[in-house]
Amino acid sequence: MVPVSAIIIDHDLNRSSLLLEAIKSILENSLKPSEIIIVLDLKKDEFKIYKKLIEENLKIDPTYIKIYKNEFSKGPAGARNYAISLSQNNWLAFLDSDDLWHKEKLYYQWNFMQKRPFLKASHTKELWLKNNQIIQTPKRLEPGTGKFLIEAFRHCLISMSSILIRKDVFKELNGFDERLLAAEDYDFWLRYLIHYPIALIPDINKHPPTIKRSGGWHQTSMTKNIDVYRVYSLIKIYKNYFHLLSIYEQEELLKQLNYRFKIICQQRKKYNFSPYIEKIYQKILEEIKLIKLS
Repeated sequence: MVPVSAIIIDHDLNRSSLLLEAIKSILENSLKPSEIIIVLDLKKDEFKIYKKLIEENLKIDPTYIKIYKNEFSKGPAGARNYAISLSQNNWLAFLDSDDLWHKEKLYYQWNFMQKRPFLKASHTKELWLKNNQIIQTPKRLEPGTGKFLIEAFRHCLISMSSILIRKDVFKELNGFDERLLAAEDYDFWLRYLIHYPIALIPDINKHPPTIKRSGGWHQTSMTKNIDVYRVYSLIKIYKNYFHLLSIYEQEELLKQLNYRFKIICQQRKKYNFSPYIEKIYQKILEEIKLIKLS
């Protein structure tokens, strides 16, 4: 075992079979984390059912696989922040409840990082499966290495399921923004890439170390009006970090703000936002007046 806390979150009792497979993929790794933390964003009764289901199917050691009800802010950001606060190690790995790890993923990633102590985080390529069929990763979404902030403004290029990162970096960057019920990873990685590079782990015998699955179940990335959260995040970057960006990064930030702001304005004309999305939208309107967009 290595001093890594593996973190899984979930919010839907109907995804229990996926979660069990995700946990098993960690347990089958040749090099195991020293603890697995599962945070379930559920009501009390649902939590009890889900916890019992996991315990009965895996016959777990509660000192190794620790299951908690999210008592923190709701949503993936709050659930992950809560899990991080419970972790006993300074190295964190994440796995979405519908994804899987290659059996050598942690071994390769841990050893890669130990040979490069200057790195704060690394990620991997993914094998994409839709309804158990392999699909090609779009070129624009292929992960990179270094400080690819310009590309990261356009797309979220770092998968949470592929990450190995130091916990002290999360504290330094104030963790995930719990106001964001989606795109919280997009927001965090923008802040991270302003300060630090990220390494890309080589494939394992031509196999991506992380398996990303999709199917008939809901995923946070499919959240309606997700661009509202992204614009909110971009405005934060403009207000707090614009002076730290290169001229090319500044240009791309303003370009993406302009592009995505037009999208959410069009969306709002077509249908009503939820009260929470509308509240964020109104904040965006106040802030956007102070930004010179073309």
